[in-house]
Amino acid sequence: MSRHDTASGHTQQKEHHTDMTTTRIRPRGRHAVAGLMAAALLAAGATGSAQAADPLVLDHGHIDAFHVAVEDGALVLDLAEDVTGSHVRHAPEDVLLHVKEDAWLDGIPEEYPGAPAGYVVPLTQDPNLIWPGWDTNGTAGSGYTDVEIDISSVEGPGEVFLYTLTGFGTVTSLLEDGGYELPGTLREETPSHTHAQWTFTEAGTYTLTAEATATNPDSGASLTSQAATYTFAVGERQEPDPEPTALAIEGLGDHYHTGDAVELTAVPNAPTELDHYHWYSRDSADAEWEAAEGGDGDTYTGTAEVDGQQLKAELLDGDHEVVAASEPVTIHIDDHGGGDDSGGSDGDAGGSGGDTGGSDSSGGNASGGDGGSDGDEGAASSTGGDSGGAASTGGSSAGGSSTGGGDGEPQCFPVEEEREVPAEPGEALVLDHGHIDAFNVLAEGGDLVLNLKEDVTGSHVTHAPEDVVLHVKPEAFTEEIPEGYPGAPAGYLLPLTQDPNLIWPGWDTNGVAGSGYTDVEIDITSVEGPGEVYLYTTNTFGGAVPILQGGDLELPGTVREESPAHTHAQWTFTEAGTYTLTAEATATDPDSGESLTSDAATYTFAVGDAPDGLAPQGGTTTETVTVGKTADGEDCELPDAQLGGRDGNLASTGNGVSPLLVGGVGAALLATGAAAFVFARRRLAARA
Repeated sequence: MSRHDTASGHTQQKEHHTDMTTTRIRPRGRHAVAGLMAAALLAAGATGSAQAADPLVLDHGHIDAFHVAVEDGALVLDLAEDVTGSHVRHAPEDVLLHVKEDAWLDGIPEEYPGAPAGYVVPLTQDPNLIWPGWDTNGTAGSGYTDVEIDISSVEGPGEVFLYTLTGFGTVTSLLEDGGYELPGTLREETPSHTHAQWTFTEAGTYTLTAEATATNPDSGASLTSQAATYTFAVGERQEPDPEPTALAIEGLGDHYHTGDAVELTAVPNAPTELDHYHWYSRDSADAEWEAAEGGDGDTYTGTAEVDGQQLKAELLDGDHEVVAASEPVTIHIDDHGGGDDSGGSDGDAGGSGGDTGGSDSSGGNASGGDGGSDGDEGAASSTGGDSGGAASTGGSSAGGSSTGGGDGEPQCFPVEEEREVPAEPGEALVLDHGHIDAFNVLAEGGDLVLNLKEDVTGSHVTHAPEDVVLHVKPEAFTEEIPEGYPGAPAGYLLPLTQDPNLIWPGWDTNGVAGSGYTDVEIDITSVEGPGEVYLYTTNTFGGAVPILQGGDLELPGTVREESPAHTHAQWTFTEAGTYTLTAEATATDPDSGESLTSDAATYTFAVGDAPDGLAPQGGTTTETVTVGKTADGEDCELPDAQLGGRDGNLASTGNGVSPLLVGGVGAALLATGAAAFVFARRRLAARA
């Protein structure tokens, strides 16, 4: 399956995981990412980029590296990712993109960029790797919809290739100059969300500089973003040797006689090639430090002459900055009564090896206040009604119109409530191009919802699947499906890489993120139509790969996403005509084993000529109706004359009961002692 979008004239994809059939060989062992990050930061500093000192390291998941949006009249180029949350945005300089050692491929086919070996981030998402792409949908509605992303420079140990694959594995350029190697310029003539295949030929750190320009096709006016720097750390790296932070003084005697030789050595607490040392001495702990005679590199040679004399050493780097220092050591002279016995101090004459590497400040972060209150929970809803006194209707009492009240039965009051009801039939929305998440799964209010989401009529617009017809245009027909691919030799093909002239249906389960129910199965239980429907993906260098459970290529079948994902795949319809697919989704909590299941939904694909003679589409809507409630909030039955009509107003009672009765429910409840009674009005989301 592929998760790529297509820039104009080129095909792209956005897809999610697939079991690659290409063998991945790991020529190097795994090492600490901390070391890799340190190396990347050093490299970024060397090239003058503004890489953050403590960047967010992303080593897997969906990432829109080049995220372009028009905000407050300016063009913004940043990075968006679905790893730490949903569509979380960052300054590119605050993120390190780690291409893990698992991306190494030995045996890239000769006709593919980067052959014969390199680190490949495939067009079809591998959930174990990063999946960097670009998204220009943030320009929709601004007028500045024709976007160029100019990757103006690349610095690193090898080449960086960026390209896509057509439906059957043919290498296709995405760059304006028709090439495959960066630097280069990407162009999206209309808002798009695109992924591609990346190859890095060598391990190491790469920095890419990019800026975006968005043009209004009507006026020719344009906006340009600020330049941004992206850092890719490719391959697993050995943790660099630690720099020394302290010196220990070795060779110090327990005591000396006057005139004895003192020979000391400064030893760093980590191996280093630095060899520039300074030695200092003072006659007592209260005296000033002075440069010591006798220092020669990491050694000191002198004579014991002053009891209580102190010595210390420092190690300097190439900029003459101190990188490590020792604690002072004290020379203790004891002549055993044979001369001026100073009494000496009883201090410990042992060697000092204290680590002077700075203390770890905890940084005392004060937790903020509790924020605002949650507001009034369950505020009583107004029941509407006319407040101007109740008019007598000719002898019929209001109380007599309410059910119950006799033989101990509770009184039933008419109350307004919003409910989901069938909508009036209308025309179906026909989509014949653009990005469509046909199976959009989300956890909402404790339920699992399966609907359809599209970026054709707007951004992330949702519909009941029954209200949409997906039109596979005649242009999708091809007679060149290679042998070995489903549907060969001919059929209507919706490619893995997006063709902007066709629909690009996929699925999105990111709506379950944070709910716990993250393991999703989309079960396409039935397919009705004039031919077969195939759904599959391709591997890194072409070749059909199953994405249905059980290894099938033909629908019906089940798609599984073990973690939230946004996925597209390759579709083939073997015959023209109308197809209906029935599907439902089940989401499972991997920890508890509990699951949620959506309602079944029906999808219509019209393949070939423009659809006509479509049945009217309905769906549901939300409106106010009148229902019966007792004083303690239980449901009860009202007489037909008191039930609400489709216009949302109270029906005429015909027995002298005014709509004011609803407004008077509060008084009735107070009379029964239920002063705190509140109806919770349920608002159901409209499906239209």
